[in-house]
Amino acid sequence: MSKGPGLFVDIGKKAKDLLTKDYTSDQKFTVSTYTGAGVALTSTALKKGGLSTGDVATLYKYKNTQFDVKVDTDSNISTTVTFTEILPSTKTIASFKVPDYNSGKLEIQYFHDHATFTTTIGLNQTPGIDVTATIGTPAIAFGAEAGYDTTSGNFTKYTAGISVTKPDSCASIILGDKGDSVKATYVHYLDLLKKSAAVGEISRRFSSNENTFTVGGAYAVDHLTLIKAKLNNHGRLGALLQHEVVPKSLLTISGELDTKALDKSPRFGLALALKP
Repeated sequence: MSKGPGLFVDIGKKAKDLLTKDYTSDQKFTVSTYTGAGVALTSTALKKGGLSTGDVATLYKYKNTQFDVKVDTDSNISTTVTFTEILPSTKTIASFKVPDYNSGKLEIQYFHDHATFTTTIGLNQTPGIDVTATIGTPAIAFGAEAGYDTTSGNFTKYTAGISVTKPDSCASIILGDKGDSVKATYVHYLDLLKKSAAVGEISRRFSSNENTFTVGGAYAVDHLTLIKAKLNNHGRLGALLQHEVVPKSLLTISGELDTKALDKSPRFGLALALKP
C-alpha cells in the first residue's frame, strides 16, 4: 500500500472497474510494440455500430518526463506530457488536442502521507477550475471535489466521498451531482490475489426518486481466464469472458441482455489486445 490516501478519483474506483471495465458492445483490435529506443507504439482499430475509427499512439519516457501522443483517423492529435517530481511529492500533467486549441488543461497533483490535492485549470480564455482534496490513510479516506466556471462565476459541481479499505474488502459512499445523488459500493475479494471478487452498488437520484441496485462479480477460472457478470434491478444483464491467449495478450468476449425485453437482440462485443 502507498503511504497516502490516494486521489479523490480513486474513491469507489475498485467497484466501478469491476462493474464497467472491459464490458463492451463494440469490436476493438489493439496491437502494441516497443522500439529499441524505448518508445511504445499502440495501434487501435474500433468498429462501433456502422462506424469504424482508428488511432496510433506513442509513449516515451525520459527520466522523470513522459510523452504520450495519439493521432486518430479524424486528424486529431492529442498530446499529454507528464512531469514527475518537478517539485517534491508532485506530478504535473499538461494535455492539449489539435485542432481544438481550447482543449488544453494543466493539472498539478500533490501527494502527502496523510493527504492528496489536485488542481486542474483549462488553458483557454475562459478557463474552468477543478479542485480535489483527500485526507486520511490507505485504510480510510475522506475527499471532496469542486468545479468552478470563471466565466459565469458559478460552481459547476461539488462532490464528497468516503472510502474504507481492508485487506479483503473495500467500501465507499459518494454524494455527487451537487447533492442530488448518492452512491454506495462494497467489494469483497475471494482470493489472496484479488482476482475473484463480489461487488454491490446502490445509487439513488433524489430529483427523480430513482434507485438502481447492481450486483456483480469476477471469478478467476485459472491464471489465464477470467469471467465477469453483473445484473441490475432494471433487468440489464452483462457478462464477459477474458482469456490470456499468449503472455500479456488478452481476448475479451462480452455481451449484454435486457431481461425485461427479451424480444430485443442482445449486444455483443469483441476485443483483442496483443502485446509483446
